Amino acid sequence: MTKNLVYMVAVNHDKSTYKNSDYAQYGIKSWEGWCKKNKVDFIVVDKHNQDYTFPIWNKLDVCDKGKDYEKIAIVDSDTMIHWDAPNPFENIDKGLYGVQDNANLRWLNDSVKHYGGDFFPDYKINLDKYINAGVVYLDNDSLSVYKHLRDFYFEHQEELDNWNKGGGREQTLFNFLLQINNYDVNLLPPIWNMFAMHKKEMFSHNWQDGDDKTPFFIKYSWVWHFTGFPIEDRTRIMKQTWDMVGKNYE
Repeated sequence: MTKNLVYMVAVNHDKSTYKNSDYAQYGIKSWEGWCKKNKVDFIVVDKHNQDYTFPIWNKLDVCDKGKDYEKIAIVDSDTMIHWDAPNPFENIDKGLYGVQDNANLRWLNDSVKHYGGDFFPDYKINLDKYINAGVVYLDNDSLSVYKHLRDFYFEHQEELDNWNKGGGREQTLFNFLLQINNYDVNLLPPIWNMFAMHKKEMFSHNWQDGDDKTPFFIKYSWVWHFTGFPIEDRTRIMKQTWDMVGKNYE
């Protein structure tokens, strides 16, 4: 066991419209290669905990599986890491680190309004500290936020399992509990969780740069998060990415 851990949930489940492993295989290969190079433990959860209804909630078990590590990264299965990315654990001190999520302000405001109105009516969340929950880096002391979220889930399981107001699943609840419980949230630059890449034109390349057609997201960011666009495109794009750069992880 090393002192640092990357934790990923990649569960195929009958409640999911698309098979997770179709795209997760490329994320796993990238993180596996990077972790081996950087002497970081890598745990992939591919068996569903039957206590949860939907596979997304398996993420919360990191509070148990990561308890013996000094620092932990929780990453979604639709992420890949650059083969030559520096080790973020070397720059993490105390607290929790993530990238501010303001990619879709309408979605964000609706999510906060619905979840906040139903569960936290007297608390005003600070949107400047609202982070994307798909890539989170933290120290051992901050790992307890996932215990708070797990307890919250089981307390409100029926309502959350039947949630039909939109606004995602765990992300907004995660942010409310971070702020309500006064966790130290530190913002990272987008290169450590490059999501909404289509909106940022990160799939483009510099057409003036001769024959180099390397997409901007590969050139200019460390963690690539293939989300925010139709999920049916995810497998194709992640496969294309792996076909382009996979040899670098060998």
